[in-house]
Amino acid sequence: MNDLYCPIIHGGLHIYFDRGNLTVKHCCLRDDEFPVDINTDYWKDRSFNILREQNKQNVWAQGCENCQSLETSGQSSYRTGMIQGLGISGYELSGPARIDINGDISCNLACRTCGPTISTFWQKHLKVHNLWDKSVENSYNDVVLALKKLDLSNLRMVVFSGGETMLGQSYWSIANWLADNVPNAKQQLTLCFQTNGTQHIHPRQYELMERFHLVKLHISLDGIGERFEYLRWPAVWNQVVDNILHIRESAPSNTMFLIEETISIFNLWYNNELSHWVKNNFTTNREGDPVDHTRHLAIGIFSLAACSQEYVSAVSHSDNRHLIPQSWQENPGSINKMINEIKKFDNFRNQSFEKTFPEVAEFYARFL
Repeated sequence: MNDLYCPIIHGGLHIYFDRGNLTVKHCCLRDDEFPVDINTDYWKDRSFNILREQNKQNVWAQGCENCQSLETSGQSSYRTGMIQGLGISGYELSGPARIDINGDISCNLACRTCGPTISTFWQKHLKVHNLWDKSVENSYNDVVLALKKLDLSNLRMVVFSGGETMLGQSYWSIANWLADNVPNAKQQLTLCFQTNGTQHIHPRQYELMERFHLVKLHISLDGIGERFEYLRWPAVWNQVVDNILHIRESAPSNTMFLIEETISIFNLWYNNELSHWVKNNFTTNREGDPVDHTRHLAIGIFSLAACSQEYVSAVSHSDNRHLIPQSWQENPGSINKMINEIKKFDNFRNQSFEKTFPEVAEFYARFL
């Protein structure tokens, strides 16, 4: 097996519905999705083969910079985590080993590094300011139909990627279908919920959770205290902490946890704060199984490509220097656009970038 073997390229499937049309890609961190016919065995669509063949050549593919940057900086990446997490090593799989499902974008937050295409609260927030007039509709029935067309015998992990997956019953209904239809779900299938940590799990779901090998909560935390509340608006840090600690003590013993951190221009300078909090407060579930802490890089307007020269210079002697894109060069136009976006939503939300991230604000003093 080559050094850059990626189990997600060869065994991953991300499915998303836009107005009833099925769109797929290898990996949630890539942006090369393509439409497929929901009525076919789309796992064998030839569009998948380009990236699969390239990975066999042991080279980093364009679009995989997220993992490449993290690994270059000596940190674990999505790729390395899945080598351990999926436990597969094959090139020619008859069906996916991991499926990410985006089937319901209902959400109660409007996180800075997120947006209206995957959050209904973002849509409502924008509508209040006359900035959104669209809608995105998703369907439980379409998800189940898409799953029925796949060979699920290799399946080891299903990730619900929302929206906020703990809202409503959509994802719980799909989980129930998976428990009934995936071979050996109790022995080999890990069910994951990407969650912002604000939602309780009703005790009636405990029996369903126990029908899987593991249930893993991927909790999105991009900082602590006021920095968390700025980025994960309008969540309240202390309420989220109380909730996830309660879940740790009350959910079935096969429940595990992962802290997912999105690294953006906001929190790159402070990312050790969350690491320290996890180390001191949330290192294991109640059975002693470790809580993983993974990172991925933000995309879009707040990505590290928008760093100023001062920011890059400040991190140049730290381990974080490798997270700056190799092709980086300061782009004043993009930075001004980003600063205007920050100011606009600071005004909408009664927040302050300068007060919440004072060191980072200094790196952009020329633009503020």
